[in-house]
Amino acid sequence: MKPYIVAIFNQKGGISKTTTSTNLAVCLAAHGKSVVVIDLDSQGDSTKSLGVDPNIKRGIFDLFIGGAEIDDVLIPTMFDGVRIIPSTYSLAGIEIKLSELKDSQRTLTNIVGHSSLDCDYVVIDCPPALGILPINALAAAHAVVIPVTATPYANDGLMRTLPSIKYVQEGLNKSLLLQGVLFTIHDRHKSARKISDLIRSRLGGTVYTAEIPRDTMVIEAAGARLPVCIYAPKSGASQAHLDFTVEFLERHHKIAAKAGCQLAPFPSRSQAQETLVRWQEIHASKAVPPEHDRLRQRTSQLDRMLYGDRTRSERLHLWLIHFFIDHRAVLVAFLLTVALAALVVVGVGVGGMRMLADALGAS
Repeated sequence: MKPYIVAIFNQKGGISKTTTSTNLAVCLAAHGKSVVVIDLDSQGDSTKSLGVDPNIKRGIFDLFIGGAEIDDVLIPTMFDGVRIIPSTYSLAGIEIKLSELKDSQRTLTNIVGHSSLDCDYVVIDCPPALGILPINALAAAHAVVIPVTATPYANDGLMRTLPSIKYVQEGLNKSLLLQGVLFTIHDRHKSARKISDLIRSRLGGTVYTAEIPRDTMVIEAAGARLPVCIYAPKSGASQAHLDFTVEFLERHHKIAAKAGCQLAPFPSRSQAQETLVRWQEIHASKAVPPEHDRLRQRTSQLDRMLYGDRTRSERLHLWLIHFFIDHRAVLVAFLLTVALAALVVVGVGVGGMRMLADALGAS
């Protein structure tokens, strides 16, 4: 049976495509599935997060240019059931190379179609923007998952991404299915909830019930070069990724059933959780300790992902807006206090003017 291929794609950067890809892969493996990750991002973050040396010489680039076969570049990771076709630094120049090839948008389709990938799932980590690599991923995939953050920028990015998927569906891959939209780096303030409610009202059941919360454990896990589901399997983000994986599997089973194919049942969520905890115990000692400076840098990077490249005062202003949205009673009390203070100032000012006028008259 051919593997189910899913592309993790959004034209906007900084919305946790790599985090989604790697944690989906290990959670699928924890459910007893065999998974191959294809890292199409030249930064190679998926490659690093799964414990593979980013300085590796051969990878997806060599497949694209016909310099290797899949078996030559398919590497086992330290997690049972997860293998990866890694990104290499050469991938940064792939656009020029692919432009020289005939039918370049279907290169990955031809590679996967003419290989015998022995696995249940292929997860493709796509780079941002609609370049030749994401088009190749969407052309080769059975389904696409769109990670999105509940920020004002997210809705714009989503509205640009959906037409791109439709373009591929109409031309390159008529069977491509939008499996779902996943909220990532999700804050609890009411403005985020309003944005997520807006997107849910537009897309209905396409949006997954699971939401990946903003969690510092994700930052620490990235610094340690591990998926957060391995680094801290009991954290909020890990539990949410596990919920998302269960939803993902359930949707795939329904899709397969409609096509007349019966898939084998998967283990329970609690069994998958036990597997993740066991992997944590095995690999915790191998984790790269996150350096303080690197952790602070990644925290700042996460803030920029959510709120843009704002100054500290602008971020404080945005935080105050979120605070007052969430605490309207405090806002009312604050406005009343300001109004009362203004009245006092005006009263003092009027009184002072009268005293000054009396003094001048007396002189």
